[in-house]
Amino acid sequence: MIIVDHREHENAEPKNPSKKGRLKIFVGAAPWVGKTYKMLQEAWSMHENHVDVVIGYVENHERRKTAGQIKSMEIIPRKTFWINKRKFEEMDVEAIAERRPNTVVVDELAHTNIAGSKFNKRYMDVAFLLEQGINVLTTINVQHLDDISKEAEKITKTKIREIVPRAFIDSADEIEMIDVPPETIRERLREDQLSSKDALRHFFKKENLSALRELTLRTVADTVDDHFQKSYERTSIHGPVGVKEAILVCTSFLQRSAKLIRKGYRIARALNADLYVLTIIETKEQELPLNDKERLEKLRQLAQFCHAAFIVESRNDRNYGAVMIDVAHRCNATQIVMGQENSSKRWVFHFHSPINYLLKHLRYVDVQVIGWKEENRPASFKSNTNYKIERNPLNGSQYPGRLTVYIGAAPGVGKTYQMLEDANDMLRDGKDIVIGVIETHGRKETFKQIKQLPVIEEKKVQYNGHLYRELNIEEIIKRKPEIVVVDELAHTNIPGSARAKRYLDIIYLLKQGIHVMTAVNIQHIESLRDIVEHITGIRVRERVPDSFIDLADQVKMIDITPQALQQRLVLGKIYTKDKIEQSISNFFRMGNLSALRELALLEVADDVDQKLDDLRGHFQETKKKSKILVCVNYRPHSEKLIRRGWRMAVRHHADLLVMAVITSKQMTEREKKDMETLKALSGQFNAAFIVKTSNKKTLGKTIVKTTEQLQVERIIMGQPVLKNRFIACLMDSPVYSVLRHAAFVNLQIVADSRNDAE
Repeated sequence: MIIVDHREHENAEPKNPSKKGRLKIFVGAAPWVGKTYKMLQEAWSMHENHVDVVIGYVENHERRKTAGQIKSMEIIPRKTFWINKRKFEEMDVEAIAERRPNTVVVDELAHTNIAGSKFNKRYMDVAFLLEQGINVLTTINVQHLDDISKEAEKITKTKIREIVPRAFIDSADEIEMIDVPPETIRERLREDQLSSKDALRHFFKKENLSALRELTLRTVADTVDDHFQKSYERTSIHGPVGVKEAILVCTSFLQRSAKLIRKGYRIARALNADLYVLTIIETKEQELPLNDKERLEKLRQLAQFCHAAFIVESRNDRNYGAVMIDVAHRCNATQIVMGQENSSKRWVFHFHSPINYLLKHLRYVDVQVIGWKEENRPASFKSNTNYKIERNPLNGSQYPGRLTVYIGAAPGVGKTYQMLEDANDMLRDGKDIVIGVIETHGRKETFKQIKQLPVIEEKKVQYNGHLYRELNIEEIIKRKPEIVVVDELAHTNIPGSARAKRYLDIIYLLKQGIHVMTAVNIQHIESLRDIVEHITGIRVRERVPDSFIDLADQVKMIDITPQALQQRLVLGKIYTKDKIEQSISNFFRMGNLSALRELALLEVADDVDQKLDDLRGHFQETKKKSKILVCVNYRPHSEKLIRRGWRMAVRHHADLLVMAVITSKQMTEREKKDMETLKALSGQFNAAFIVKTSNKKTLGKTIVKTTEQLQVERIIMGQPVLKNRFIACLMDSPVYSVLRHAAFVNLQIVADSRNDAE
């Protein structure tokens, strides 16, 4: 570590005072996640690439590993203040501005400066440096954001005194989250001799850290989404993007509207979704009669009480459905929620119904129809519907070995690198840890991380005249280490292997009591297949069941900004030079990377939320669960319906049932194969698979009757494919039949092209 006086650096890049500097913020859920360490790592990497980087202010809190990252980087001396004979030091903003580096490292963004400083707050110092054309790397914990601080105080029972405006964070060019599971933070505190034991019982309680972690993940995801929605790249992806739901509740002046808004609020809360309430009026709002204005104001107040944005839209001679579609697109809605229509007459429904208009014209957005008679369901009677749940052996399993999963948005984010870095830390701590499989993809930095870690030689397998290498399960079992590192979780084993997939190999190791560390990209998770295909246009063939991820004791999100990832790609740190141009033009487009990053952040946030519910004792097994019924047939869309149904069931803590109705007397071989595929997928999601028989004319009635028998609260069906309104009316599509006859149940109609590219 060296301190250098202010001077012109030989490699300093000329700065243009009229050009504002770039701001990158490293965000964490709490102290000890490693924000400063990661920031200094990036600064050193820039230094090695001949970028003029200086240290403006770093607080290492006497952590040797963090202090060691400063290495030979230049440090700008701090400014000294004497108050009541006590010495204080602050960042010397004027000295940094005079030195004019390309980039300055500024720790603890929320810090309040000593009286007499140029600015009151450090974020103001940073703003000043940015105006001078100097790039800034800085850090902050999520509880210091002004819109998060009150919620953080409720969680931690601790007063948050240092605040940074959310607008300042949102103005950053890049935001990167440093994600560390709560137990890792607590372990770091236990090992630190200076830390107070009381901290583990108060601020650093596991429940507190989990809640702050979820807040951080969702906050960063919101910022990513906000930037992405405003970007040019967003136009390349049709319809909603990501797993975050946005609910649009459509109301009128009817008395039922209040109930509908409350129902929408409960749905939004269960899904962690944004909520919008739309009321369509026949004329301009200021021209409404007094009574209508009063009713409209009551709806507005109820919407505000439910934390919803209230939208009033004039119809202007448009179909009601057309107005709903227009507003849904503006809100980036994923679901339109509306009440069941009164008329049960088939002709009225098909030719005048807003729901029918939505089903014919709406793309990418689900329609959820709320049944008005749900409180007065048909009387329960003994069901003659027998079904068996195809139990997935992963669900609910507890193995002696512990599982840690590193998740990233794309190749090259640093999952394997971080996994190896953690493994080396464990080795230094005396853990018996070995490498089972590591795929470096020719990346020198990753290969260097292997260091002193023992490696189990991979098994050599001959297949079709080629030599392949696979995880050597037998040798690992024989060696019996405490922990094994197994890369490329989604890998498919060579035909003839004892197990078809690598995740099954890992399950086998966990059963033997061996702890496993593994890595996977978000696009390989089964339930996200359709969303990923929608975003990237790529159909991912190697997938991992969601239930395997649920087995993990720890899930670590390895975050990196799309800009930094593309830079790694250009520098040849991800693929060889011959693949760089093709990668940037395809998978590594900025739009893809931004959307996949948001997807990964929200998916891990949902995992944290579920584990937090378990920690708090919510949703006990003794509590009666609601039921969701997914109706499928031989269409390819059926697999998508099951995946969509499972995601809804998880968020609503409901049991999932999948029903296939056979309408042909003799199934073809292809239909039998498709049926087995649907049954296997249902089993993977631990859903009951029900097979019923019916003729085509009574298909809708069969669904309604089964729903009554099973006391189902929600049906999920695919969007009707009939284009001709007259033919649809005569044939009475099952969806239309359920809409008219199942007023006691909520019906969610999944858009056929919800996740398909145009």
